[in-house]
Amino acid sequence: MMDALEPASQGAELYSFVRRMESHFIYRFDGITLDTATRRLRRGDQELLLEPKAFRLLEFLIENRDRVLGKEEIFRVVWSETNVTDNALARAIAQIRKALEDDPRQPRFVETLPAVGYRFIGKLTAEEPPAAAKTTLGKSPRIPVWAAIALAMLAAAGLTAWRFRTRPSVPAVSTPVPLTTYRGNEEAPSFSPDGSQVAFEWDGERGDNFDIYVKAIGPDAVPLRLTTDPLPDRMPSWSPDGSTIAFFRIMAPGQGELILIPALGGPERRLARVPIWDDPVWQSSGGVPAWSANGKWLIVPEVVKQRTALFRVSVETGEQEQITEPDLEIDDRYPAISPDGRTLLFDRRPTFYSNGTLYTVRLDENAKLVDVLKAIDSQGLPILGLAWMANGRVVVVATRSGLYRIPVEGGGKAQPVPGTGSETQGVAVSRQGDRLAYAAVHGDSNIWRIDLSARELKPERLIASTFRDVAPRYSVDGSRIAFESMRGGARNQVWVGDAEARQARQLTFVKHGLAASPRWSPDGRTLAMDSNVTGNYQIYTMDAEGGKMNPLTSGKFDNFGASWSRDGRWLYFTSIRSGRTEVWKMPAGGGTAVQVTHNGGEFGVESEDGKTLYFTRILRADSGSIWRMPLAGGPEEQLADSLYRSNYAVAKRGVYYMTHADASGNSTLKLYDFATGATSTVLQMGHPEFGLDVSPDGRYLVYAQLDDPASGLMLIENFR
Repeated sequence: MMDALEPASQGAELYSFVRRMESHFIYRFDGITLDTATRRLRRGDQELLLEPKAFRLLEFLIENRDRVLGKEEIFRVVWSETNVTDNALARAIAQIRKALEDDPRQPRFVETLPAVGYRFIGKLTAEEPPAAAKTTLGKSPRIPVWAAIALAMLAAAGLTAWRFRTRPSVPAVSTPVPLTTYRGNEEAPSFSPDGSQVAFEWDGERGDNFDIYVKAIGPDAVPLRLTTDPLPDRMPSWSPDGSTIAFFRIMAPGQGELILIPALGGPERRLARVPIWDDPVWQSSGGVPAWSANGKWLIVPEVVKQRTALFRVSVETGEQEQITEPDLEIDDRYPAISPDGRTLLFDRRPTFYSNGTLYTVRLDENAKLVDVLKAIDSQGLPILGLAWMANGRVVVVATRSGLYRIPVEGGGKAQPVPGTGSETQGVAVSRQGDRLAYAAVHGDSNIWRIDLSARELKPERLIASTFRDVAPRYSVDGSRIAFESMRGGARNQVWVGDAEARQARQLTFVKHGLAASPRWSPDGRTLAMDSNVTGNYQIYTMDAEGGKMNPLTSGKFDNFGASWSRDGRWLYFTSIRSGRTEVWKMPAGGGTAVQVTHNGGEFGVESEDGKTLYFTRILRADSGSIWRMPLAGGPEEQLADSLYRSNYAVAKRGVYYMTHADASGNSTLKLYDFATGATSTVLQMGHPEFGLDVSPDGRYLVYAQLDDPASGLMLIENFR
């Protein structure tokens, strides 16, 4: 399909083009003047400077101040193309806000509607200058309307022809629009067979408990609530004949129940008890049941001996049979059956927070595997949901940086779905009607700081942008901070700034994958990090001023989470080379690795005196415990039984750590005190994100947090 503008879009843009050629307006708002003819923006006599694209964007927002402008429309009109990065738009918005002194948290002029677009909300007046000023403008004669239209049509035709000649074909889809706009979190969409309705989970107006709802497609449709149980009901999945919805009820931590309910409501039928992980991400989309084409079987993930395998469950009897055999500490999740019912797709990944690999395998009509697994290149994308397209040749995956199409055959590159550049999860594609729905995660991951010496502990935002900022690490002298950020594009990269996070600059530029988990060497000259640029995560080092990433590990297994020994001679890291996650160490310049832990372990950190190793045992992506062991040999000792990911820091006073998120999604900052051996609560916190550290002098603690978290469903029409 050619990448051309839709006729209606062409007409709107031609009209806008003609109006700009023939009209001259002066807009005034809050003491600011924007002159469309002279292309000047002023506050009184002060010139407010904007780059051309930012000026045109502000003008376009003002021209369309009665509606929200989606990113795709902005890209077409302001940039004259759709192949523009979200970062370019974010920079232009940031320039406008800086010039107008507009606070994004309490905007007066430009409002951001997460995952939807932007709108001008300022009160303004528009006036035309005197006629003489218009006719002499720029010492050029006024262009007649018919001539302007002709010129615009020629320009559009030439631009379209140039696009056809120089750009690859990309499927045209509509701009994402909100499918739900309710308070709280709406997730895990599933279409009815005809694509006219969607089932989803919603935690309600008060955000206190998930239930299953059904909603017709349309702005005025009222959702029908199917379940009212006080326990969380999650991950609905519509049967092929449209009569039934399967879902999970979370009975207790680690225990779920697979339930069937009529699609229009009615009595529930409990089908099977299913062991599950106590993991919010897994519960929001990772375990959505997959129906066989004949509607007689469901494929679901179940926990078996510290791993997740796929089981087929009989819809008639509830009989269960394991059908995949992952290794220890490996998860098989996100099962999805192709439209013809003959192929199973799923994601296989380590049980800790890491990217996985997509696999397909042939099925018979009774959901039994009839072939060997076949890997698909998922190109390092952190998958948070997946769905088959109706053609059965392409899958759509949800990630932290938007939706992507991945060919099942042929090894083609992943293509981003336009307009979905923020965190997504739980994606569904209708079998009829060419519709796609997904959960857009609103909120912004930022880095906060606490002055531990203050009488009253008050967190303050230290590193913030409109993109994900996580994993802060102080240099050994405390003068600099390294962190991960997506502000430079769609993938995590390592950035470095001073201790106040000023003058931050991008250090890594990985194109196919990401760079993460930076750690400073004791002399401050080198950073260790991990990256999946080659497929699996490997350990790299890099000059702290920038340059080439030097690989220290390799192989067909993940190596990640590096930290330096106190004398700088060794690098500790986590590896799966033995068959499960253990802490290893190797010379800082590379060389033979030595296994350190033998009963499971990740993210090792040396004590200040170099005599003790602290490490974690992570049961899930965001839940684990903290342990320590003498490096000279001796028994292991558990310090904490609740840990969010690897968010702990060994400081002078003790071990600071963030607990596993509670039912409301919040965490608690705690301290294990070396002097007393006791654990105390430091502060109640918000929604945790990846990363925590303490400055070398023990004064400041920095951590990552998801601010203003929420999620809602988005809809894309004409998705082919």
